[in-house]
Amino acid sequence: MKHIITLISILFSINCYSQTPNPALFQTWYLYDYYSTDDNIHHPVSAITPVISPNLTFTEASLSFSGIGACNSFNGTFSTPFDDVVQFSNFSATLLLCGYSSHTSFEGAYFSFMQSGGGQYFISGTGDNMSLVISTPIFMNYVFGNSPLHSPNFDLKQTTVYPNPVDSKLFVDSQNNAIVKIEIFNSLGQKLKTINSGFDVIDMTNFARGIYILKIDSSLGMINKKIVKE
Repeated sequence: MKHIITLISILFSINCYSQTPNPALFQTWYLYDYYSTDDNIHHPVSAITPVISPNLTFTEASLSFSGIGACNSFNGTFSTPFDDVVQFSNFSATLLLCGYSSHTSFEGAYFSFMQSGGGQYFISGTGDNMSLVISTPIFMNYVFGNSPLHSPNFDLKQTTVYPNPVDSKLFVDSQNNAIVKIEIFNSLGQKLKTINSGFDVIDMTNFARGIYILKIDSSLGMINKKIVKE
């Protein structure tokens, strides 16, 4: 509660002196997901149809921001009262009719985020694998990356395995990526099993307790997932 009160006072203080933000902020960010910490219900952009690629660009020279929602573009200015806080102002957007209720609903949520003032931000990662998370005083979190949402690299990372830790059956959700092969390695790097079909469910019942690595080979490339067997 103290954190929320502090953040609200930061964002709406009348005595806002601009600080030096993280230089990595000044680039184009692509929205991946947004959710509330109250209910932890996620709204991945990849689930929206027809496909959209909402983004947000911060420009250092003019301290301005711009971007695209679903079908409307927007712009405005921002300040950094603290070096880890971004405060939006002068938000303006075009008024096109998107034509899809899913797009209209999304823009309502996305644009209200910038209209509400902004929040505290955190940047992690390097190169083309950076992430930006902006947390607002009303418990909303907006997750961005600096690679376009529907790039092969992003789609590959959406492959998930659950539950983790696992007791018996491990489920693999490839997000429609075509899996070619799955290999299971122990913590010593020894290959224990190769799976060439039936990738959706893996029976882990006969595996000893410990840490394992799943090497998932798909049409988009290879990704490793660490799992814990209970």
